Amino acid sequence: MKVEFHPSTAGDVNEGASFYRRARPGLESEFRHEIDAAIDRIANSPLLYPLVEAQIRRCIVHRFPYSILFRIVDADCVRVLVIRHHKRHPQFGSARR
Repeated sequence: MKVEFHPSTAGDVNEGASFYRRARPGLESEFRHEIDAAIDRIANSPLLYPLVEAQIRRCIVHRFPYSILFRIVDADCVRVLVIRHHKRHPQFGSARR
Protein backbone atom coordinates (compact mmCIF):
# COMPACT_ATOMS: atom_id res chain seq x y z
CA MET A 1 0.00 0.00 0.00
CA LYS A 2 1.20 3.51 -0.79
CA VAL A 3 2.08 5.72 2.18
CA GLU A 4 1.76 9.51 2.03
CA PHE A 5 3.08 11.83 4.73
CA HIS A 6 1.80 15.12 6.06
CA PRO A 7 4.66 17.62 5.51
CA SER A 8 5.10 18.15 9.27
CA THR A 9 5.89 14.48 9.98
CA ALA A 10 9.51 14.98 8.88
CA GLY A 11 9.88 17.53 11.68
CA ASP A 12 8.25 15.14 14.14
CA VAL A 13 10.83 12.45 13.35
CA ASN A 14 13.77 14.85 13.26
CA GLU A 15 12.86 16.25 16.68
CA GLY A 16 12.87 12.77 18.20
CA ALA A 17 16.01 11.74 16.34
CA SER A 18 17.84 14.82 17.59
CA PHE A 19 16.98 13.96 21.19
CA TYR A 20 18.13 10.34 20.82
CA ARG A 21 21.34 11.36 19.01
CA ARG A 22 22.30 13.45 22.06
CA ALA A 23 21.22 10.72 24.50
CA ARG A 24 23.45 7.94 23.20
CA PRO A 25 25.54 7.25 20.09
CA GLY A 26 23.63 5.00 17.70
CA LEU A 27 20.25 5.51 19.35
CA GLU A 28 19.12 7.91 16.61
CA SER A 29 19.49 5.23 13.93
CA GLU A 30 17.64 2.71 16.14
CA PHE A 31 14.82 5.23 16.55
CA ARG A 32 14.61 5.86 12.80
CA HIS A 33 14.66 2.11 12.16
CA GLU A 34 11.70 1.55 14.51
CA ILE A 35 9.76 4.41 12.90
CA ASP A 36 10.39 2.87 9.45
CA ALA A 37 9.37 -0.58 10.71
CA ALA A 38 6.12 0.80 12.14
CA ILE A 39 5.34 2.54 8.85
CA ASP A 40 5.96 -0.75 7.01
CA ARG A 41 3.53 -2.50 9.38
CA ILE A 42 0.93 0.20 8.75
CA ALA A 43 1.35 -0.13 4.97
CA ASN A 44 0.95 -3.91 5.14
CA SER A 45 -2.03 -4.07 7.53
CA PRO A 46 -3.63 -0.67 8.20
CA LEU A 47 -6.88 -2.15 9.48
CA LEU A 48 -4.99 -3.92 12.25
CA TYR A 49 -4.68 -0.65 14.16
CA PRO A 50 -7.47 0.74 16.33
CA LEU A 51 -9.43 3.87 15.60
CA VAL A 52 -8.65 6.58 18.15
CA GLU A 53 -11.04 9.11 16.64
CA ALA A 54 -13.13 9.35 13.49
CA GLN A 55 -11.04 7.81 10.67
CA ILE A 56 -7.76 8.20 12.60
CA ARG A 57 -5.83 5.08 13.61
CA ARG A 58 -2.83 4.67 15.92
CA CYS A 59 0.22 2.45 15.66
CA ILE A 60 2.50 2.33 18.70
CA VAL A 61 6.20 2.31 17.80
CA HIS A 62 8.23 -0.54 19.31
CA ARG A 63 10.95 0.34 21.86
CA PHE A 64 10.25 4.09 21.86
CA PRO A 65 7.42 6.09 23.45
CA TYR A 66 5.94 7.24 20.14
CA SER A 67 2.72 6.66 18.25
CA ILE A 68 2.02 7.14 14.57
CA LEU A 69 -1.42 8.51 13.77
CA PHE A 70 -2.69 7.87 10.27
CA ARG A 71 -5.82 7.59 8.18
CA ILE A 72 -6.76 5.32 5.32
CA VAL A 73 -7.19 7.50 2.22
CA ASP A 74 -8.51 4.76 -0.05
CA ALA A 75 -7.98 1.06 -0.77
CA ASP A 76 -4.43 1.73 -1.97
CA CYS A 77 -3.16 4.55 0.24
CA VAL A 78 -2.67 5.59 3.86
CA ARG A 79 -1.61 9.05 5.05
CA VAL A 80 0.62 9.46 8.09
CA LEU A 81 -0.56 12.57 9.93
CA VAL A 82 1.60 12.82 13.03
CA ILE A 83 4.42 10.98 14.77
CA ARG A 84 3.89 11.92 18.40
CA HIS A 85 5.81 11.30 21.62
CA HIS A 86 3.55 9.88 24.31
CA LYS A 87 4.32 12.82 26.65
CA ARG A 88 3.04 15.35 24.12
CA HIS A 89 -0.40 16.82 24.52
CA PRO A 90 -2.98 14.47 22.94
CA GLN A 91 -4.14 17.27 20.66
CA PHE A 92 -0.66 17.75 19.15
CA GLY A 93 -1.08 17.34 15.40
CA SER A 94 -4.83 16.79 15.60
CA ALA A 95 -5.54 19.51 13.02
CA ARG A 96 -3.45 17.74 10.39
CA ARG A 97 -5.33 16.02 7.62
